[in-house]
Amino acid sequence: MNTLTRPAWAHPHTDLNGRTALVVGGAGGVGEGVVRALVDAGAAVVAAGRSRSRLDELASRLRSPRLHTTVLDALAEDLDHAVTALAAEHGGFDAVIVSVASWGNQGRKPLLALTDAEWDALLAANQTTVFRLYRALVPHISAGGVLVQLNGLSADLPFPGAGGVALTAAATKSLTRTLAAELAGRGPRIHEVILGVVRTRARQLAGVDDPRWIEGTEVGIHLAELIAGTSPLTGEVLHYLVDKTAGPSGSAP
Repeated sequence: MNTLTRPAWAHPHTDLNGRTALVVGGAGGVGEGVVRALVDAGAAVVAAGRSRSRLDELASRLRSPRLHTTVLDALAEDLDHAVTALAAEHGGFDAVIVSVASWGNQGRKPLLALTDAEWDALLAANQTTVFRLYRALVPHISAGGVLVQLNGLSADLPFPGAGGVALTAAATKSLTRTLAAELAGRGPRIHEVILGVVRTRARQLAGVDDPRWIEGTEVGIHLAELIAGTSPLTGEVLHYLVDKTAGPSGSAP
């Protein structure tokens, strides 16, 4: 991103040297921007996802010795074993970012037109994955570390034609906030970050773009400050990053 267009709140000067971050969904549209920002801040970053080819393409674009990639399937039976092995390989994690979402294969459909199979697939891909990742990963995050879920505004708003996506976003928002309340400072800090429209690589390649949208690296800059504990929102669970100019906020826009 051109630094001349960076909004005033986004100061990419956080030092994460010596910290290790796992970005689940790191080869995705938002995830790639987050990975770039955390690597630029000096962190060792493990980008995880289901597609080896997409992870390899990410590594080829970034070409950083601080970037590692791994295939991780949140619905696999051996998820707990895979996470334990990954944490042992990297010495545990100071931060885990969960950026997973699926539109499913059903296309745009009214909510009550979804079949049982489409409903089950959306719940598994967007809700069960987050639950299983939390259960597997929280024990491997340092006590002073952070767990962040990135979510969309569909967690708060009606989404006609994509009701299954919206209701799972709302459910995982509740899941994250409930986990934060249950841990209540007895483990890693938990944050839920609701995002507006992000300028992803996939959107730009498809010719869909708007410079007023949030850059993925700007999301990563906010997360770097959360990891370092220097963000003014460090003590709040729920954050909104919806408006590029206004920046992160602890309240809905």
